Amino acid sequence: MFNQNRIYRLFQLINYLKARPAKTVRSIETFLDTSERTVYRYLDLLKDLGFNIEKDSNNKIFISVSSDIDLIPFTPQEADYLKKLILSTGKKNQLAQSVLQKVQQSSEIQIGADSLFKAHLAKIVEQISVAIIEGKQLLIKGYSSANSQSISDRLVEPTCFTDNYDAVSAFEIKTRLNKYFNIERMASVEVLETPMKHEAQHEFHKPDIFGFQGKSMNKEIELQMTMRAYLVFKEEYPMSAAFIKQIPDTGKYYFKANVQSYKAPGRFVMGFLEEVKVVGSKEF
Repeated sequence: MFNQNRIYRLFQLINYLKARPAKTVRSIETFLDTSERTVYRYLDLLKDLGFNIEKDSNNKIFISVSSDIDLIPFTPQEADYLKKLILSTGKKNQLAQSVLQKVQQSSEIQIGADSLFKAHLAKIVEQISVAIIEGKQLLIKGYSSANSQSISDRLVEPTCFTDNYDAVSAFEIKTRLNKYFNIERMASVEVLETPMKHEAQHEFHKPDIFGFQGKSMNKEIELQMTMRAYLVFKEEYPMSAAFIKQIPDTGKYYFKANVQSYKAPGRFVMGFLEEVKVVGSKEF
């Protein structure tokens, strides 16, 4: 799990440091939800990998877009190992799907792309990344809204992906609100030539492991699960893996985390009433 988390944090950090504006160490700590010491370890690792980590006049950190290193093709053994790490995060992780395709393209490993990877989603992620890096406005075409039950185009200024790369945080120009847009609900996207004009109003509030966004992670959940419930839970919510421990000699699993909403975990518990026990969490 450490290797898997480390790989994905590196991918997240690379994208984050390429996006304007340059970042303070404190903002990187918040983005990765880690310590200052760990941030510097990741920065040192990126330097070792060949990335040119730079600082602006205000001592803020960034990676210049032109400093990308040439990718060295993976050996079949390396590609197979990386593939297993990627697939262990779950099929819903959009960043995993994008990396998976690139591993497949740079090696002799063939990975059943029809069932494991949706090419158009990876293309959307790639185009959104371009908009973030270049500081351009983005037109989301044919976005299906779960709230309004409608399909429409959205003009936005994208700021950051969620941890699982299944959504992007963006400032919507029409409503003048910061919102999250689900990648799977986008028909396509277009990077416009118009530069971002509302950067002072950009905000990013990290979502919980169930994908809910807000400003307060103040709801605690404790669950005890059977193995079957645990396997389904981890598949549906890959980011939960770090918060789950096996209870010795019981065949059961314990989950504890703070979340922003009881809605998603509530649905899960209702679907496994005989296999999930709520412990603690009186409000839940």
